Amino acid sequence: MSMGLGTTSASMVVPPLLQQESLILVFVALGIGIIGMGFGKIRNKDSFQMHRWIMTGAIALNFVAILIVMLPSLVFFYIDPNVTIASPFSILQIIHAVVGVPAFTMAMIFAFNDLPRQTKKWMVLTAVLWLTSIALGAVVYFTMPN
Repeated sequence: MSMGLGTTSASMVVPPLLQQESLILVFVALGIGIIGMGFGKIRNKDSFQMHRWIMTGAIALNFVAILIVMLPSLVFFYIDPNVTIASPFSILQIIHAVVGVPAFTMAMIFAFNDLPRQTKKWMVLTAVLWLTSIALGAVVYFTMPN
């Protein structure tokens, strides 16, 4: 799996077409999420229900991208003994995971109707973490070693 200079290519394990489809899924989920956030702003019972269903769809698309591309890429990247956790790319992946896991977890909690007190604050925090994670994920994707 080594590509020289201590890097590993996730594209050797996860085909480039699948990586591109995963990126498309994430951006579609982002679009759906933005639409869902709009329904959350309308503030009536029907709009909140629509907001929940739209956001659940966005969560499902993200989950597919995580399972099919992100986790396999992460595992196969770190199988290479030449890769160090202190490399800039590894640090970027760690930051992406540290921001993304809480965002995804909180979104799942909201989707299953386990709403905390001060829901709006927690949903805003989730949205900020989710958008930050998507931005970091795009940076990870475009800086992935070949």
